[in-house]
This record gives sequence, C-alpha cells and structure tokens, in this order.
Amino acid sequence: MITREADYAIRVVLYLAQHSDEGAVSTADLAEEMDIPYRFLRKIVRRMVEAELVVSQRGQGGGLRLARKEGDISLADVLNAIDPSGVKLNLCMLEGEECQRSKFCVISKKFEVLQEELYEKLRSITFDKF
Repeated sequence: MITREADYAIRVVLYLAQHSDEGAVSTADLAEEMDIPYRFLRKIVRRMVEAELVVSQRGQGGGLRLARKEGDISLADVLNAIDPSGVKLNLCMLEGEECQRSKFCVISKKFEVLQEELYEKLRSITFDKF
C-alpha cells in the first residue's frame, strides 16, 4: 500500500515538475500549497535529496527543485526513495528476505511475474506525462 509519506512525495515531485520553469520553490510555500505538514515535508524532502530526486538550496533564492528532468523521474523512483516495500505484493517479494517456502511455493513465481510487471508500469510513468 502506498503510505501517506509516499503520497506526499509524489505530490511534491508533481508540483515541482509542473512549476519547474518558475525556479526553486520554498519548503514553506510547498507545504502550504500542497497541504502537507511542514515538519513532515522536511523529512520527506531529506529522503528525496538523498535519492537525488530533489535538490535543496539554502539562502536567498533557494528552495527546492527537481534534480533531474521531469521525464527522467518515474513513479517507481519516488516510491523506492520513500518506501521500497510499499509496492511489494507480498513479504516474499522483499529484497534480502529469504522465504522458507520458496523451494516449493507455487504462487511465489506468479508473484514475481506480477511484481516485475508492476515495477515496469511504475517505471514507465514519468512526471512529464501529467
């Protein structure tokens, strides 16, 4: 399930993509414009900066802007930056998790196919398409 944090992150990238020609956007303005609690937004932005989706610049004329072009940021990028497990179909799909039943589980192979199709679709949705 997509968390509230991931939902807010999507809204942030979407807003920055739609306003990229206007320059940097202050965190306070973004919080107000997108109706996101300021402290929560700062936490989200920090993760997005670490994932190299957003650039944060301090000082006069500073603010937030996308780190890449809108067409180079996908929905999968944003979701993985905020909550990589949020779009997993089942616990056995989590990376690094070894399922004890994987040797005989007939459904896990089907989940793997569905999981890859989901990621493929999420990767195909970029922020220049909104």
